[in-house]
Amino acid sequence: MTVAALILTDPRSAEAPSASLALTRLIEAAWSGGAQPILVSGRAGDESLAPLARGTATTDAAAAAREAAELVAGTTALLILPVTHAGIDPETITALIAAHGRTPDRALAAAWNGVAGPVLLQPIQHAVSGAAHDASGEVLLIECGDEAAVTVSDGRARLTYEAPPADTEAVDPWERRGGEED
Repeated sequence: MTVAALILTDPRSAEAPSASLALTRLIEAAWSGGAQPILVSGRAGDESLAPLARGTATTDAAAAAREAAELVAGTTALLILPVTHAGIDPETITALIAAHGRTPDRALAAAWNGVAGPVLLQPIQHAVSGAAHDASGEVLLIECGDEAAVTVSDGRARLTYEAPPADTEAVDPWERRGGEED
């Protein structure tokens, strides 16, 4: 399972004084959270990007999904990260990727206190077709405990982050519980 990230930039955010800091922060959060490859919209041929990311001319999720699938075989989802939410925690990205592993056909949105933000994870088939949601028409909210999932932040302001409750039903495939046979 591979999840690509598309960082959405816009011309106004690129000219802001903190644009470089916010973009670098978001690239590092995406990489730390487990996304690969990381594409930055509207920045094709931009050599100033962090070495973890690659610029792409497109701002369209469908075109970016196709490009990501060409770059990394087996890409199963596209994570859409607006640069306006650069304060997002890498653990939020990891939580979305983990939820994608359990529900690979569902569109997911990072949420804070039951409110969905613009950080979305779409299965690659939905992203390529341009569908913003899955076949059921709903986006599954993933409570991440991360205020930056719904609040605009360049990564410098301290926002609330409280890890969501542990998923006690999840079992690490490498871990064997007592009494379980091979």
